[in-house]
Amino acid sequence: MCRFTHYILFAISITILLPSDITRAQDITRITVQTTKPRQIFEGLGVGAIFYEGHITSLDARNKTERQQQLYDDMFSRIPTRFLQLMIREIHEPQNDNDDPWTPEFDEKNFEYCQHTLQIAKAALKRQPEIQLFATLYTPPPWMKTNNDASGGGETRATIKDGMELELAEYIWAFLAHMQRHGAPVQYLSITNEPDWPHTQPGYFLSPERHAALFKTVADYLDKMSKKFPEVPRVKLVTPNTLSAVGAAQDYLPRVLKGSGKSVDVVGSHDYDPRGDRWGALRKLAGNRPVWLTEWCARKKDPSPGMINSATEYGLAMHDAFRGGVNVFMAYDWAYPPRDSGEAFIHIDWGHDYKLTKPYYLFRQWAEPLTPGMRVVEVNLAGPGATGDGQPGVKPTSFLSADSKTLVVHIVNAQDKPAAISLKLTGKYSTVAKAERTRTSAQEDVVAQPALKLTAGSFSDKLPARSMVTYRFDGPAK
Repeated sequence: MCRFTHYILFAISITILLPSDITRAQDITRITVQTTKPRQIFEGLGVGAIFYEGHITSLDARNKTERQQQLYDDMFSRIPTRFLQLMIREIHEPQNDNDDPWTPEFDEKNFEYCQHTLQIAKAALKRQPEIQLFATLYTPPPWMKTNNDASGGGETRATIKDGMELELAEYIWAFLAHMQRHGAPVQYLSITNEPDWPHTQPGYFLSPERHAALFKTVADYLDKMSKKFPEVPRVKLVTPNTLSAVGAAQDYLPRVLKGSGKSVDVVGSHDYDPRGDRWGALRKLAGNRPVWLTEWCARKKDPSPGMINSATEYGLAMHDAFRGGVNVFMAYDWAYPPRDSGEAFIHIDWGHDYKLTKPYYLFRQWAEPLTPGMRVVEVNLAGPGATGDGQPGVKPTSFLSADSKTLVVHIVNAQDKPAAISLKLTGKYSTVAKAERTRTSAQEDVVAQPALKLTAGSFSDKLPARSMVTYRFDGPAK
């Protein structure tokens, strides 16, 4: 082949390749991190150990001690969560212990179900001594309820029987005392789970006024019992774990706060109704109290590789929460049996082995560089990836350390196509020349990428479809 023919073929190849290598300005999503505009304090992340506690401890049950410890390391050593949510079941008082709620006489054998809860809590505390335990009562024992059953009763809206309020308070205190006696004291408590809708899972329905009255009764009971039994810590109280943050902000929480506001330490809600500025509204209602998103999970069937679609849905939910003013984000559950949806981070084949999912890795990447006390900072977004809350798009969330020496920017691409971005920093970070990168995608699990260099005042990158990239910046030396 002659040299001229080589030249012609080379020119043709350049003509073909160049358009795909050049990203037009209008195709770039522009992200500006306003480091001089701090917002709420980041207080940490949490995950629950709910419903499948026995699966989490099942490796020990099969004498797979080493693998059990590896599981606990994956849960509590490799992900620096601040909170562990635990379930108070309806089991430890199958019938009334006595007629005096101020004199507990509980049978220790009825707490056998707590052995799994205690094992998990102690494994967490061993690896993270600062972790806080948050207990939620799903339902009182059946004998305290109008339907005499653990179920919420669906449209019949089962609730607590009149006159059982102090018995319920005693029931909760007995769980707190048991946990304290066995080396895992609880710091936070919610007395209900999703009391705002008529479901059939374990639970009970409460109107806002009924909840306010019960909340106050429990708070007063715990105050008095803390004087009688000072060794049992007086827990801080979290408002009802409502299904809908929108409903909580618009109607439920204002009425609860009116009746029991002085007893409320934390304003919390689940987030299964992603409409409007729900967190901004709850932030206003909370005043100086922290705002917690107390449960979220991906629930759709997910055939994507490793459930990467569910992983980026978690990222989208965390972005919306912290952008809205949340201080704490809690994922629903550490572990479930194997399934085709993304409710839990780890899938455990009871007593045999476990598997880490893409949601686990994305959550781990989110948690690793963050520490409580950081501030969420303002981020501006423009271009094709800019979409509203709850909608697929490019989702940046930024955190600045309390000493202003470290800046972390998580960018989730919750789309089924790649996204070109430019990332600009303001304030003293505007001259920082290097960005360290970590990425989780369909092909990668928390993998370090080559560092980016500052070019013409910004950092340019291309995010794979359904991925999250974390950028870490060290502030300039004085």
